[in-house]
Amino acid sequence: MSQTARSSHPLQLPKRSTLFDETCDRLGLSAAAREQVAAYVATLGKWQPRLNLIGPKTWADVWDRHVVDSLQCLDHLGTADEGRGWADIGTGAGFPGVVLALATGIPVRLVESDQRKAAFLLAVKTATGAPVTVVNSRIESLPPAPLDVLFARAFAPLPRLLDWCEPVIDAETTLILHKGRRAQDELDEAAQAFSFEAESFPSIIDSDSVILRLRNLRRRP
Repeated sequence: MSQTARSSHPLQLPKRSTLFDETCDRLGLSAAAREQVAAYVATLGKWQPRLNLIGPKTWADVWDRHVVDSLQCLDHLGTADEGRGWADIGTGAGFPGVVLALATGIPVRLVESDQRKAAFLLAVKTATGAPVTVVNSRIESLPPAPLDVLFARAFAPLPRLLDWCEPVIDAETTLILHKGRRAQDELDEAAQAFSFEAESFPSIIDSDSVILRLRNLRRRP
């Protein structure tokens, strides 16, 4: 089947999961915010056949595997500020950045180097009214201005991520990172070049995954 033919058949939107509703209740998401998230997922369903933005086998479980997986970041932000900005690095399909922007109303920069994915993210912004800015650029090309919070999900191994993101990180930046089974190995490797405070929280979605929170990050002399 051609790309054009496939792009004309949006995916059917799966029913919202019980865990999604429970998570929204726990975090205090308004009915309006939940509808905006639904509009985001519907837009993803329109673009997915053309761009393969998420793993095809995860579409049926999109509410938990991607949306709730994004929302759980809010459990681990602590007292993070927002004055210097939040950013989702290598955001791809927009998880977790779009979901977090819709859930909190806090502006999030979505950094994505792939032009087609950036076009999708602009379509999401139009469809949902999300307070996001789409930055079609590589992280290394961003101006050196430290962020308050940096998110990254399935982006790069931690040592490489810290090297690339160093210009937008300082000791006051909080990093919220989705990581898999190698999380501790990546922390050990990154600690050779950087000092930081790290906490690891079990994922509520995947028993093999964790959410890392890094603070007080500095490059070792």
